[in-house]
Amino acid sequence: MPKEALFQMEALKEQMRLFHRQINQLEKSIHPKLIPNPDIQRLLWIPGIGKILAFTIYLEIDGIERFPDVKHFHSYCRLVPGADNSNRKAKHKDGNRYLKMAFTEASVRAVQYFSEIKAFYQSKECRKHKAIAKTLVAQELAKICYYVLSTK
Repeated sequence: MPKEALFQMEALKEQMRLFHRQINQLEKSIHPKLIPNPDIQRLLWIPGIGKILAFTIYLEIDGIERFPDVKHFHSYCRLVPGADNSNRKAKHKDGNRYLKMAFTEASVRAVQYFSEIKAFYQSKECRKHKAIAKTLVAQELAKICYYVLSTK
């Protein structure tokens, strides 16, 4: 292997170590502030949502009372088809991309570890595309989060 490639590989490894240290420091600093929060504790009971996803969802929502109903919440989470269709391309202009990523990740974990959710996913997957089935699971998890946070 050339010297330049070895140097680049070592530089990338050092960057990864730095990122891991910074992530650990960040987790240690926010953990004591967020874990005692009752809304975070409620989110942790939802299938597929762990500590980091609960933190992300809670902080990105910034108060569930902002949303009059679950449809507005789904729209904000980018879990509905785009409204601006041009040349068969859906464009999402509004919403929170981090919530979409969080609920999509939670849906993957929920399908992986919870048999009821896996059965729901498989029932949708046989009639629709895999990506649509995953989004439908993410929608259901977002709906659960909405009702859990809004009704306490």
